[in-house]
Amino acid sequence: MLKFKCKDVGFECGFTAKGKTEEEILSQCAAHATKDHGMKPEEITEDLKSQIKSKIHKSWF
Repeated sequence: MLKFKCKDVGFECGFTAKGKTEEEILSQCAAHATKDHGMKPEEITEDLKSQIKSKIHKSWF
């Protein structure tokens, strides 16, 4: 299981994405960013994706 916390990239947010692959996590994060942070798809830059990828880690729960 992989896990990512939104707060790990600087947002004051309790969102956590969990999935089996990095792609699942990125997809959840994109949906979360547009729905809960009001971001437009073009605001989800390659730099932000790289930051997210660097903070994805393995988790047992």
